Amino acid sequence: MQQSAPNPPRLASRILHLMLKSDLYEEVSGDLYEQFLHTLENQDSKKAKLNYWYQVLNYVRPFALKKTKSKHSNHTIMLRSYLLIAIRNLTKHRFHNSLNILSLAIGFAACLAIYLFIQDEKSFDQHAQKNHIYRLCEVQSFPGTKVQNVALSMPGMGPAFITDFPEVEKYMRIWGRGKRIWRKDGIPHPVDQVVSADSTFLEMFDFRLIAGDRSTALNEPYSILLTEQVAQSIFGQVDVIGETLEMDNDLYKVTGILADIPENSHLQFKVVISITSITSEDPEFNNKWGGNFLVTYLQLTPDADLANMAERYPAYLDKNSGREDINDYYKLYLQPLPEVHLASTDTEHDYLNYRKFNGAYLDVFSLVGLFILIIASVNFMNLTVARASTRVKEVGVRKSIGANKVQLFWQFIVESLLMTSCAFVLSLVISWVGLDFLNQVIDRQLAIETVLVNHTVLLSMLGIVILLGVLTGLYPSLYMTKFNPATILRGGEKKEGKSILRSTLIIIQFSLAIAMIVATLAVLDQLNFMKNKDIGFNKSHILLVDMDKTANDKYDLLKQKLLENNNVLGVTASGQRLGNNFHQWGAKVESDSGIVTFTPSNVNVHFDYLDVYEIDLIAGRNFDEARKTDHGLAFIINEACAKEMGATDPVGMQMGHSWYPDDSLGHVIGLTKDFNFNSLHHRVNTLALVIHTDWGYDEMSIKLNGNNIQSGLNHLEQVWQETIPEYPLEYAFLEDHINDLYKTDQQMSAVISIIAFLSIFIGGMGLFGLSALTTERRMKEIGVRKVLGASISELFLTLSKHFATLIVISFTISAPITYILLSQWLENFAFRSTLSIGLFGMAGVVSLLIALITISYHIIKAARTNPVESLRYE
Repeated sequence: MQQSAPNPPRLASRILHLMLKSDLYEEVSGDLYEQFLHTLENQDSKKAKLNYWYQVLNYVRPFALKKTKSKHSNHTIMLRSYLLIAIRNLTKHRFHNSLNILSLAIGFAACLAIYLFIQDEKSFDQHAQKNHIYRLCEVQSFPGTKVQNVALSMPGMGPAFITDFPEVEKYMRIWGRGKRIWRKDGIPHPVDQVVSADSTFLEMFDFRLIAGDRSTALNEPYSILLTEQVAQSIFGQVDVIGETLEMDNDLYKVTGILADIPENSHLQFKVVISITSITSEDPEFNNKWGGNFLVTYLQLTPDADLANMAERYPAYLDKNSGREDINDYYKLYLQPLPEVHLASTDTEHDYLNYRKFNGAYLDVFSLVGLFILIIASVNFMNLTVARASTRVKEVGVRKSIGANKVQLFWQFIVESLLMTSCAFVLSLVISWVGLDFLNQVIDRQLAIETVLVNHTVLLSMLGIVILLGVLTGLYPSLYMTKFNPATILRGGEKKEGKSILRSTLIIIQFSLAIAMIVATLAVLDQLNFMKNKDIGFNKSHILLVDMDKTANDKYDLLKQKLLENNNVLGVTASGQRLGNNFHQWGAKVESDSGIVTFTPSNVNVHFDYLDVYEIDLIAGRNFDEARKTDHGLAFIINEACAKEMGATDPVGMQMGHSWYPDDSLGHVIGLTKDFNFNSLHHRVNTLALVIHTDWGYDEMSIKLNGNNIQSGLNHLEQVWQETIPEYPLEYAFLEDHINDLYKTDQQMSAVISIIAFLSIFIGGMGLFGLSALTTERRMKEIGVRKVLGASISELFLTLSKHFATLIVISFTISAPITYILLSQWLENFAFRSTLSIGLFGMAGVVSLLIALITISYHIIKAARTNPVESLRYE
């Protein structure tokens, strides 16, 4: 059989067919084919094919290529056209579109700030073993005091857990030691946030150790870890491993340097002392039960059954405490580490929980962020749809010259996406500029970089931008492309009447905005209530001064010298600070049925305590320094304590601490009015004041003349320097401490106020834009009414009535829902304001006034226009 002649390369021939002009293709392809055959006669097939490829590629020149556009290039040109038209429309209506983009950008920025805040609070305690670490807490229910959750535990609990529970891999105890004076070469360095911790501290938690050995740094007695900041402050450098510091006549060796503790750790400290420093002096420390003064953390095995462990807690307490009735007063529970920061607002004596936050607020802020996004999105959609409805004639013209529905559809979608994209970029700029102000208000360190480096969040936000753009462009594109172009051009744009969709969107928008206004007014009212409520003692111009053993030893001399100045009005001392939840000690009181035990809050005070703090004594007498029995055997109680004792006249009743023998009790010598020694979040607990000068005091309270505070401070500094120069003077004002108790509430109030302002501002911008479009659309009607004699006020009422009605409907929907939610929030306060009708009325009136003022500009402007301008072409 005769073998067929080789053909030119098929791919080369195909390329030639696709790329060459049709009028050249036949001629060129024939010539190349003949040349291919000729080459075959003189050379082999491989060279003939290579030559064919060369000739084909040689024809790929501009003059020979097809001029027809590919499908892809058509799409590119169409997209470019859509963008050009979109930009032209944006610039044509600059004011309206700027308003629209700005309001959406503010909404995006607010949501971004809320997201950053929520993520900051959720970022606490992100240790590698966080899901296996638990804080050991107690539920204490003593007679005579409220049932309370307590973060403290007993020294013996941790070691006993290791023995009795195989699920426990390790324990770590940490004990807050407050402020300590460290000496280097005899120079004192006061350092606060000093703690003692077990050697497992660095095994359980991932705090970054710059220098030292994690596994041994806290093994030896008198070992300490310093943070960078403390090392730099004391030594002037960080490389100080092996150096020594003196504290309370003991030498401590620096065995590790920690990076400064990040803000997002509930444990904050500057110096860590090894607990072996205590156990080396007190071998029974690990077996101590009875006193709760440290915090215990347990690291459990991955398969630990918490419910099963909880069933064994009573037997564990019975076995180790040495008390048969301990389960009557103590219940144990484990709190997961991730919940310590966000779920401890009801936990008392939670001293080692920095900046703890009510996690329920995060749910509220998530909802508020959603509200803001809805308000901004609704506002954007409303304005975009309203503006698009004025373009019916444009759509008619485009359809009449050949534009199809798909092209018109994409035109509106591209315009909407361009606007949402501009709003998103602008929101990043607003966030970057505004976060500094927000950080100052809420005392945080939020940063926009947190979002920019998180690809998941960025993609989610871009998804929202695209979705909003598509949804916004969808309605006008589908609604207006369905009309017949001839009908549109013949009869002008379709009369719309009152848009149900637009009205619904305004109602949703202002319902949420009004809710924000009411919430802001309610929060401010509650904060004002707490600020002005009579808490039962004087907090103004009281100076609190730290005391150590030296200051206690020289207390009488300090007091005598301080009172020599007329600007010092009183001096006393106490073991605990007002505004804190005082410790509870067991007490005995003799009743008709015999000795009764209960557990009131107790505070060790010095003489003149009631006078300095101006606490009202309603029965009995004050402490008297001249009476020896007033030292440890005299008690002044509050009304709540008297009620618990069942006594209408408690003065003279026998009373003592639980460790006093029954035949050696003291007496109740005075009765005070109830005063809020804790924050107003809590009801007044039972309280007993007692004097034990031999126990020592933590703080001196100095009452200054409010008209000349600086003179009193100068005198204090002089007396202190003369009397105890070796102990640095550290002081604070009680009023600042009391205000700090409500710091979180004040910060949340500021945030809600900002959000409420933004909500009403965004809504107002929307109404402003809508009123402009409405008056523009009704100019002929306004002209006719003016010709018929309508006044400006009549025109204003006619044009604003619809908007006012929508605001009233919004208020009607918002008010009852907001009332229910705020009532639940106020339940967090033992002392609270009431939700008055006036508060809701004020919010409604403010919303209505803002709406009317917003729309009045365009309405009055239109009403004052000469009717000739609007009717000249009719």
